[in-house]
Amino acid sequence: MLPPLRMKGNTKVTEMKYNNCYEPYYRRVGLLGFVLRFKSVPPTLVHTALTSLVDHWRPEMHSFHLPCGEMTVTLEDFAMIMALPIHGQALIGRVERKNWPDRVNALIGGCPPMKNNRTSGVPLPWLLTHRVVCPQDADPRTVEQYARAYLLFLLTEVVFPDCSGDNALWM
Repeated sequence: MLPPLRMKGNTKVTEMKYNNCYEPYYRRVGLLGFVLRFKSVPPTLVHTALTSLVDHWRPEMHSFHLPCGEMTVTLEDFAMIMALPIHGQALIGRVERKNWPDRVNALIGGCPPMKNNRTSGVPLPWLLTHRVVCPQDADPRTVEQYARAYLLFLLTEVVFPDCSGDNALWM
C-alpha cells in the first residue's frame, strides 16, 4: 500500500488514508486515474520552472513564448497530465452559495454546523479526524461518503490548495 497523502496545513492530523474500496466510485465517475495520480506522492512544483513559464506567458495569445518557439497548453495536454476525462457532457449550471453546507453534508455525511456565515468550508481538523479511515464493516453509502471526503481533501489541499490551510472549501 502506498503512503497516505500528507497535508501541509496547520492541523494536528496530517494524513488522509486512501482505501481501495473507493475505486468503484471513482471508476464510475471517470476519476480513478486522477485520484491514483495524486494519491501516493503529489507532483513536486519546481518554482524556478514555474517562474520561468510565468515570465514567458503571453495572455493576449494564451501561449508561452520560449526561446525554442511558441507553446500552447491545450485541454488535451492538461487532461493527459492530470488523467482527467474530457469526453462527455460538460458540467455547467448556475452556482449559488446558499445550501453548499447542506450539499456537502449530504455528500460526505455529518459535517459540523457552520459557526457563522463566514465559514467557507469543512474544517480540516474535523475532516481529518472523522473521515481519515473508512471503517472495515461500512455499508456502501458510508464507503461512498468516505470516498467523496477523500476526493474533497485531494482537490482542496493537494491539487488546488489555498492559503487558508484550515478549510476544505464547500465549492
